[in-house]
Amino acid sequence: MGSRLLALIAAALLCACSNSAAAKPVAHDATPGTCRQGSPEAGVWQPDRLRLLRPCQEAAGVVVQVIKETDGDRHIWFRPDSGYESLLNAENHFQGKPAMLGEITPDCPLETNPPNANDAAKCPATDLPIPGPGDHIDVFGPWVLDLDHGWNEIHPVDSITISDAG
Repeated sequence: MGSRLLALIAAALLCACSNSAAAKPVAHDATPGTCRQGSPEAGVWQPDRLRLLRPCQEAAGVVVQVIKETDGDRHIWFRPDSGYESLLNAENHFQGKPAMLGEITPDCPLETNPPNANDAAKCPATDLPIPGPGDHIDVFGPWVLDLDHGWNEIHPVDSITISDAG
């Protein structure tokens, strides 16, 4: 009976160790329709370039353009639905029309912030769905002012729902 108990304990420890490694949080660990728990800037490279306006904000609209950036981000430019225009400022425009930016970032570990864009690009790809032009989206994430560009954005997008695919 002693060797059976040791085998059972060893198996339990093995399961516990492998489950804790698999459960390592990544930047997009959020339930659809919500923001992830923890610090809004966790996993974001150089978060001091962003000024937090609200830690969790919903925004919805129709996608105009999706641009893959060298840091691994996907810039999702969308025309906000009625009721979300107040999230924009004077710099929020794309192709000459009012637009909101949502940034879907790579899944960098939450316990660190990549020091630069090159290191951010080395993080695992996101598991969030990437919309296309014409898609209607509903996003949740931190609402921030991008101090480098002057516009407001959702960065990072913590959860996204795509409907009415264009």
